[in-house]
Amino acid sequence: MFYKQIFSLFFFLLNFCYSSLKEPEKQILNDHAKKFGTVLVQAKDGRIKPMNTLALELLRKIYKKNSLLNLDANNWLISFYQNPNFWLRYPFLKINKKGGKELFNKLKVNNFGYTSLMNFYKFNSKLKKFELIFEKDFQSAFSKNPFERNSYEKELINLIEKINIFYKILKGDYIKIFPHSKLEKKNFTWKSWIKKKNILYNKYISSLFFSKKKNKWEKSNKILDDIIGFQQKKGILPSDKRIKLELIYNKLNINCFLMVGYSFLGIIILFFAFLKNFSYKKINFFFKKNLFRLINLFFIYHTLGLILRWYISFHAPWSNEYESLIFISWCILFSGILISKNRNLIIPGLSCLVASIILYIAYINLINPEITNLVPVLKSYWLVIHVTIITSSYGFLCVSSLIGLLVIIIFIINKFLLKKNIKLIISDLTIINELSMIIGLFLLTIGTFLGAIWANESWGSYWNWDPKETWALISILIYVLILHMRLIPFFKGKYIFNIFSFLSIISIIITYFGVNYYFAGLHSYAKGENLNFFFTERCYKLLIIIIIIIIIIYIIYKKNKKKRKENLL
Repeated sequence: MFYKQIFSLFFFLLNFCYSSLKEPEKQILNDHAKKFGTVLVQAKDGRIKPMNTLALELLRKIYKKNSLLNLDANNWLISFYQNPNFWLRYPFLKINKKGGKELFNKLKVNNFGYTSLMNFYKFNSKLKKFELIFEKDFQSAFSKNPFERNSYEKELINLIEKINIFYKILKGDYIKIFPHSKLEKKNFTWKSWIKKKNILYNKYISSLFFSKKKNKWEKSNKILDDIIGFQQKKGILPSDKRIKLELIYNKLNINCFLMVGYSFLGIIILFFAFLKNFSYKKINFFFKKNLFRLINLFFIYHTLGLILRWYISFHAPWSNEYESLIFISWCILFSGILISKNRNLIIPGLSCLVASIILYIAYINLINPEITNLVPVLKSYWLVIHVTIITSSYGFLCVSSLIGLLVIIIFIINKFLLKKNIKLIISDLTIINELSMIIGLFLLTIGTFLGAIWANESWGSYWNWDPKETWALISILIYVLILHMRLIPFFKGKYIFNIFSFLSIISIIITYFGVNYYFAGLHSYAKGENLNFFFTERCYKLLIIIIIIIIIIYIIYKKNKKKRKENLL
């Protein structure tokens, strides 16, 4: 049954990712929509970005996808303002199953998990006005501590946030496209195209009806040209090159492509690697060489994606949770390629598979993927130095844990196959595991030390016993202990080392995810909230699986030890 779940997941990923790449059957305003996407808009944090980026962000937040009803994000946003009554009634607000049946029944959720905004309200005949169905429940949920809320209350708060986004779109709060006339006030908020009885907005909406009816878009295009010209005269804007690259970055959807590509490439590589090591068949050298070339091509594409995001955002692309996940997946693949040195197929295959899982977590809209400006504390050259070294260490330590798990699996397989060359494979993998752990520990220690210097510059103290700092220190001590376990007679042996190297990743998971989502501290500026439920629900299952694996390994290890002693006697 487990393999069916894996295949269904991959088919889901393919449909989910490539559905947005297909050409829609009928675009409402194809060329005009592209021009609309190039109009610049000011975000809440002051960042100037194309309308296309804003449209994608809003659609992802509400609908959880990049397109809707054969409309791309640009067409959808135009349609939203052109015919808001339709979108008030159309079911495209995504409801999470975690909310429970009560929420689904009250909101009249369809079979695809969507409902309309109108279903959130009921008409009060006495007061002669519409009232929010969940107003009392929402007030109760909002008054509670986030850790005290149940799944229903968490989902209810998420839905209310979506409704707020809906109304802000209607009010034009997101469409701030008119720079202030006084150029000396560089940080002055741009004006919305709806507020203060803006005549241009009404002209544009009325022109859309005329253009659509006559199929002549000169009038609508002229209004957009006027807006763009006004922005260029009055505003302090990013360069045209930067804006064009951001539009290309949005269109490429790099991380989605890599997520699917890494997963299939990892499965293919692992299949042939196991075929080579556990059978008498040999892999063609030309085929093996091409697999490594394909990995390197994917890695280069991943690198270009990070560079492109860096150029667009004006800062290193690991300043928040989404960006750091993308960078960690890059580090894992880099570690796998570096350690394997184009000899061992297993390690790059594992690296590809885990990189795809991390990109999957980043891509499925659990974390906000939008590009934002840096918070003041991160506006330092230390962001590139400290965060790069620390995050790189996670890549090597993750590869170490994967190799440990692989050795455990090989050890179980050896129980049934009893092949002579398996011991050599285990020895080679253990050496690589130890090398990866040493590199990871070195980077983690240096990164923590440099972080203390940055902390002194930012907060006036080298060490504050912040949760992140404390768990980084705990992780260092754990890996130091594992690397020196060989000096303790009871903990000698390759199998014990690999078991502990596999389990040690828990400390990194707590340092990276646990601290960010369950503890408040000085490093909370990069935290998110959406992953809270994701890891709470899965941590227990993961721990149970780990305990079962450890028990199985221990029993097999003890039996083999007894047999060896009997044979010696």
